[in-house]
This record gives sequence, structure tokens and C-alpha cells, in this order.
Amino acid sequence: MIKKITLLGVEGCPTCARLDSHVEKAVAAVDTQVAIEKITDPEKIMAINAGDLPAVLVDGEVKATRRVPEVEELIAWLQ
Repeated sequence: MIKKITLLGVEGCPTCARLDSHVEKAVAAVDTQVAIEKITDPEKIMAINAGDLPAVLVDGEVKATRRVPEVEELIAWLQ
């Protein structure tokens, strides 16, 4: 089964870049297939209504907002 991780953020945001890095490391560490979607369009972000940025959703469920989860935490969500 493919997991889907959605990242909501803003282009050029250093915190969002750190989140991208953590997600890449987590995806590389799991045996599960993971589809990564990055959303930076303000209208699409508002439509999802996940809360503050950056935000992480796994299979449509909001897992984190206003913080960068640790790699280990992301791995647990993806397994």
C-alpha cells in the first residue's frame, strides 16, 4: 500500500526546507512506498484548512503543524 505524505508550506521558507529534508530522510528509511506532495499554493492550503504552516499530513490526516517533526517521528507515521 502506498502512503501519501502532504507538506504544506511556503516557497523559500527555511523551516519548510528543513521539513523537506527530514521527510526525504524518513522516506529513505522505510520499506513502504511513499508519494510526496508539496503544496505551496495559498488557495489550496486554505482549502485543506490544516492550521498553521508548515503542516504535515499523512494519508489526509493532519499530523503536525507549526513545527518540523523529527525524522524518527515521521518514520513512525509512515510505517
